[in-house]
Amino acid sequence: MRLFATIDEKFASLGYTKIEDTKFMVRYEKKADGFKYTKRIDICHKHSGRHIVQSYDPNLGDIKNIGNTCVGLTYKELKLCMKKMKEKGWA
Repeated sequence: MRLFATIDEKFASLGYTKIEDTKFMVRYEKKADGFKYTKRIDICHKHSGRHIVQSYDPNLGDIKNIGNTCVGLTYKELKLCMKKMKEKGWA
């Protein structure tokens, strides 16, 4: 019996599924079927140490096809992203 949930389990409790987990990136995705909306969170490792978190809807590109529309993170989501970076040894 475990006392604490893993970071992935905590993301799952918020409705996220882990899509990808590599040496340089972790990707979570949540679908809100009632709104036909997908929220994707990418936690990316950069060699410079300036790691990034990107949150967006992959289905909402801009008019000029430069990139996707940014979606805000809640405090809980951001805190889990920071914990994931620490777990991966990036912070």
